[in-house]
Amino acid sequence: MLWKITDSAFGWKAAHDDDKDLLVVWHSKLRRHYSGADAWKQAVLLSIRPPSAHPLLRREGRP
Repeated sequence: MLWKITDSAFGWKAAHDDDKDLLVVWHSKLRRHYSGADAWKQAVLLSIRPPSAHPLLRREGRP
């Protein structure tokens, strides 16, 4: 539950695919998605990563 609360604060959303019984977590601005039992955890780890030293890899430097 802690993963879900943290991800919701960062703008992640979730959906459940009933056909495959699969959880999908996505972020519309980052164009990323994760699926599976640890999808929330993967999204949190992406959201709390340290800033990049390389200017092209920083969020502000992306087009």
